[in-house]
Amino acid sequence: MTKSNYLYGFGLCLLLSACGPRTYYVPVNNRLGTARPLSKTNDVIAVLVPYNFQNLVKKARSDDKDWLTYDEAARYIGMAKIYTEDRLKELGYRVVNDGLDPKNDGHPNVIALVESAADTTKDDTVVRTYQTPLFTDTNGNPELWKTNADVFTYKYIGYNVRLVRPAGRDNELFKCNHNSLSLDFCIAPVHPSNYETIFEGFGSMNTNANNSAYILDHITTAVWYNYPNMIGQYKAWLYTFPDPNVGPKVIKTEHNHTAKP
Repeated sequence: MTKSNYLYGFGLCLLLSACGPRTYYVPVNNRLGTARPLSKTNDVIAVLVPYNFQNLVKKARSDDKDWLTYDEAARYIGMAKIYTEDRLKELGYRVVNDGLDPKNDGHPNVIALVESAADTTKDDTVVRTYQTPLFTDTNGNPELWKTNADVFTYKYIGYNVRLVRPAGRDNELFKCNHNSLSLDFCIAPVHPSNYETIFEGFGSMNTNANNSAYILDHITTAVWYNYPNMIGQYKAWLYTFPDPNVGPKVIKTEHNHTAKP
């Protein structure tokens, strides 16, 4: 598979055996803005990726020795877009220009600005020890045990979404700027401005999973859980179903008002 084809293959198939534990929590910090609340009847939403997305794709397609790192960074953002759209549709809102192959022919009046990235300064290393028989007697019973240790690195992935009402019909946020380096995703301006905020959400996940779709499926599920009623800081406990066609489900929430924003 070439690098360009690899980049296009965001890969929604989930290999559960490589995606970490089936139950865990995602810390969430959600805030309501001052703009008019979202309407299921009057509002149409489009999700925009950040301006730097196209630069990540360009570097991922280059001969840069770190092309795979840029590819992974682009995947986090791409999956943030896809799963934000999915969560909004599941909540009953209208979404346009959605999916991996958007038509970009919709007319939104609300914009969702998404970002997602790994933060290596927050990675966590865990050492797990276990014992295996070193010597056994003639009956096969262990006489001496050996202590083994495996090191697991849990990377930190963050997700942020800002749902906004742009001011003015000619606002740059309503223009779906895209090119081959955006994979036809609508790109936000370099410095989005001139809008009112409806909602802002942030969630993160420490995981040894390597599938960006799997990771963002979980984080967005937690952030958009029971929107707009679950506002504030809380932990969302999720369960991953064995069936890869069934997404994660929030099974418990725990408020955490003392957590830092």
